[in-house]
Amino acid sequence: MVAVALPVISMGYLAASRLAQKQVSLRLHSAFESALNMVAEDGELLTLLCAIKYQQLPDAIRVDLPPGWDWRLQTRPNEPFIWRDGILTTQRLSISLRGSAQWQPEWPMIAQVKQGLPGALTHYQTLTQQLRHYCQQQHINSVLQLLPQECPQGLAVNLTANDSREMMDAQLAKIIGFGHGLTPDGDDYLLGYLAALWSWREVEGIALHWENLQNAVPPLLSRTNDISRHYVTRGLEGHFSEPIYQLIQLLYSNAQTTQIRTAALGVMQFGSSSGVDCLAGLLHGLRTLKATL
Repeated sequence: MVAVALPVISMGYLAASRLAQKQVSLRLHSAFESALNMVAEDGELLTLLCAIKYQQLPDAIRVDLPPGWDWRLQTRPNEPFIWRDGILTTQRLSISLRGSAQWQPEWPMIAQVKQGLPGALTHYQTLTQQLRHYCQQQHINSVLQLLPQECPQGLAVNLTANDSREMMDAQLAKIIGFGHGLTPDGDDYLLGYLAALWSWREVEGIALHWENLQNAVPPLLSRTNDISRHYVTRGLEGHFSEPIYQLIQLLYSNAQTTQIRTAALGVMQFGSSSGVDCLAGLLHGLRTLKATL
């Protein structure tokens, strides 16, 4: 059988780091129409994504898939994948990463975010309006309270920088693994919250809160699934998707409102409701910054 060769468009920096080894053994974790997750021997995930449908992820390889491609039809449960000398292979597939572009984002420097915080907060209302509009347009009804005093039937997330460890544990126990979807709503919300605070993690007023999050979240990740656990763990390490990076960069760079709207749309379009929950969590993080700094 001749292996199908799939061209690679780009790969994330963490994927590139893992595949810097001469040989890596992986196996199929889960397959969907346009995305496939492999798991390494250490339990970490590596993802293959349809380049047309998905933007960059730190642990992902974006592949140019043929029309009508469906990973579920091209793979078998627990199928082995072998990375050797620049090529990822199975019995039926061959994916060469030789010469492929690598995605490596940069977080804004602390001086930039400190100077840019007032400007970032001025975009808060624009983002809330866009979140409402998108939910109405796409008929999205989250099980979370996405904005304060709204969606009263949804679970409210009340994290603040002044929370004691006990209060934080109680809040996190409610939201981690809560909701629906491949990545539950509560986890996506938490991911957005972590993204908003990452650049501030060593700043007085946020540093202790961040330390408590780092200590409190990992023991609770057994409440959620492997894929969501992977993304939240990456968030604690400062690794996020390209749409989140783009929005954060624009918020702290005196961007125009139209640019902010476009970037926010890129975040919200991820998954059926994951992006909406993530943007709501990011807005919560901005509220925390405003109340604390």
